[in-house]
Order: sequence, then structure tokens, then C-alpha cells
Amino acid sequence: MESEEQESLLPRRRPAPPDRFNAVFIVFYFLGIGSLLPWNFFITANKYFQYKLRNITLPWDDGYFKTDLQFNFESSITIASTVPNVLFNFITAILASRIPLKGRMVFSNVTVVVVFVITLALVKIDTDHWQAVFYSITLLSVVVLSAASSVYMASMFGLAGMFPIKYMQAIMSGQAVGGVFAALANILSISLSGSDERDSAFVFFTIATVTSLVSLVGYLTLYTNDFSKYYIYYQEEIEVSVPEETDDDAVVVRKENTVQNIPSDTRSPYRIVCKKIWLDSLGAGFVFFVSLTCFPALASAIVSTLDVSSVWKDQYFSAVVCFLLFNMGDWCGRATAGAIRWPNEHHRKKILIICAIRIVFIPLIMFCNILPRKNTLVIFDNDFCPLVFILTLGLTNGYFSTLCMMYGPKRVENRYAEYAGTFMSVSLTMGLAAGSLLGFLLIRIV
Repeated sequence: MESEEQESLLPRRRPAPPDRFNAVFIVFYFLGIGSLLPWNFFITANKYFQYKLRNITLPWDDGYFKTDLQFNFESSITIASTVPNVLFNFITAILASRIPLKGRMVFSNVTVVVVFVITLALVKIDTDHWQAVFYSITLLSVVVLSAASSVYMASMFGLAGMFPIKYMQAIMSGQAVGGVFAALANILSISLSGSDERDSAFVFFTIATVTSLVSLVGYLTLYTNDFSKYYIYYQEEIEVSVPEETDDDAVVVRKENTVQNIPSDTRSPYRIVCKKIWLDSLGAGFVFFVSLTCFPALASAIVSTLDVSSVWKDQYFSAVVCFLLFNMGDWCGRATAGAIRWPNEHHRKKILIICAIRIVFIPLIMFCNILPRKNTLVIFDNDFCPLVFILTLGLTNGYFSTLCMMYGPKRVENRYAEYAGTFMSVSLTMGLAAGSLLGFLLIRIV
């Protein structure tokens, strides 16, 4: 009843100007690409890091005995990225009302660029005689990159929550494009495997650096565009006005030399947001929990069942079936969610049930031809089943995660839209972290 009374006090809002040439939509697409492409490229360059940490007394070759640094690198990277990712998502949510959105976006983006510039410099430096130091610097870079990316993503989703629903879909699709781009780059690097790993890595990190810079410039243009300024600045104002007489329950807000008398709301904005969007946030978190349990830990361990050695089996199977198919499916799913929305926003429980049913993908992919395996048997002993499972996993991940992310912020009042987007980001990150850790455990007991 109280919220209805407050809604009745809202001033009439002037119409939004048009998004000319879809310029803002395109910027949001690039923000999505920039949020994940650098990290995807960092992971794609795994062969480069293996080269940097190799036994320098032996020829560089894929079949030699791995050093301790090489063997521990992947698990160390997982921990170094997961912990700060979760931690800084929570910090961003807590400080969202204290640190301006623009400050968070710019600082985090600049930090990502600096990390990649340092990584680029290390590519060209001979680190053979101080590998342990290089290993430590790389892990520290991952921690900083993950923390900055976490702040960037949480702020980005908060920003998207201020805009019409299709702009959240643009960000989600952009993230998928980053994954596809990285998968294609991985396949290209395999086809050019005779070239120097350092040269390939330098190209990877250069593209990542440029992409981050383009994202930063794109974000700053939002403050020069009438359409985006309309939503950004309107959301920054508290939209309730009362008569000139103030009392103890009123707060005076000054903006652009004007004064509005506004009823205070002593409740935490996140309590209000959580009450309205917890089903959407739970759905988004569960979608990514299932997907990250399966991908990439389990899916990348699947081996082709072809009897004879071949280029497809030895080099391209995982790159195509695991990484490319999942990311292509994810992209298609996110793009489809912008045109077809089923279930619609009124069927929240139905969406949550469908998201929960996706847990079936975990045993399906576990019982594909994952090698080596010690405790379980292979049931799907062919190449077709993992192809279908991984493609469907990607499609449903993209589609239902996008629906949840689009619906959530639109269930709250405009003044809580940024908090809702940030809250959804926290749920998504929790799902990512939990899924990554479970996948890490399952691959060791399969």
C-alpha cells in the first residue's frame, strides 16, 4: 500500500529520445564483448603459458614430462580467478551506492588494460631463468584481472538494468560473441601450431587490450548521447516528490540546482530488490552453476572415440566440439531470447523449474568418453552424443540466463534498477564459482 502511494507521487516522465542508428545498443553489445573477451583470450593462451613454464633443458614439445609449475598452473588459475571474482562482486554490491557508477566502470576498465599491457611486455621478455617469478606475476595478474572484471561486470549489469530490456540482452549477446571469438582464435592457433607460441600470445593479448580500450571509449560515449543520458541521469534521481513542507521523514535532494523533498526509505535497497527478484536471481545462478560444472572442466576432457589417430581426434575435437559448439550455442540462445521470450516474465516459477531441470546435463556429459577415468564407465561411447549435449547445454545456457537477466531488473522501481542489475550479477557469479569448483572436483572422481 505504501509503495502504491509513493508511485502515485511520481512526477510524469517525459518521453525518451530515440536511440539513433541503434548507437547505444551497439555500445552495450561492445560492453558485453569487452567484459569477457579479455579473460577468454587469457585462458586461450594456455599453450603459451605452458611454453613459458617448460623444462628448458628439453626440446619444446607437447609430449614431454610436465614441470611442477606447468602441472599446477591450471588449478592455480582457477583459484586465483574464482575467489576474487566472488569477493569483489559482493564488495561492488555493498559499495554500489557509495562509489559512482562511472568511477567504477572507468577504474575497472583501465585496470584491465594495465594488466594486459604488463602481460604483453612479459611475452617479449625472456623469463626462462626466473620462471617461478613469472609464475607468481601471472597469478597476481589473474587476481587483479579477475577483481577488476568482477567490478566491471557487476557495474555493467547495474547500468543495463537502468535501460529498456533489450539492452540487457545486448550485453548478454556481446558476452557470447567474446566466447565465440576466443574459440575461433583457439582453432586458428592450432592450425598455426608451427609458429612461435609467443607470437600467437602477443596477438591474443593485443586484441584483448584493444577490445578493452574500445569498451572504455564506448562507455564514455554514453555520457554524450541524449538517449543514454536520459536513462542514466533519470535513474540517478530519486523520483518521489511531496509538498514543500518537510518533516522528519523527508530527505532533501539537490540536483542541478533544484530541490526535491523526498520521503526517506530506511530499508536497505537490496532487501527491497531481493524480495522482488530472488526467483530470477536464483534461476540465473542455477543456469551458470550447471553450465560451469560441465564446461569447460568435464566437456574439454571428452576424447573422440575414433579408433585411429587423426588430426580431428588429436587436435581439433576438443577445440570444436567443446569450445566452439558451446559458445556458438550460447550466442544463439542469447540472441534468440531477444526475439522469443518463453516463458514470459509472469511465469517466474516455470523458468526456475526449467533452469533446475538442466542439472541433467551433468550426468549426461560425465558419462561421455572422458579420459582418463577411474571410477565410472562410459555410456555414450560415440562422438555424436557429446556434440548434441554440449550444443544444447550452450543453447539453454544462453537463452535462460538472458531471460532471467532481462526480467529481474524490470520487476523493481526505476530507482532500484541499478541495484537489481548488481544483485543479479552477484547471483550469476555465485553460480559460476560454485559450478567451477564442482566441475574441478568431478573431473578428478569420474
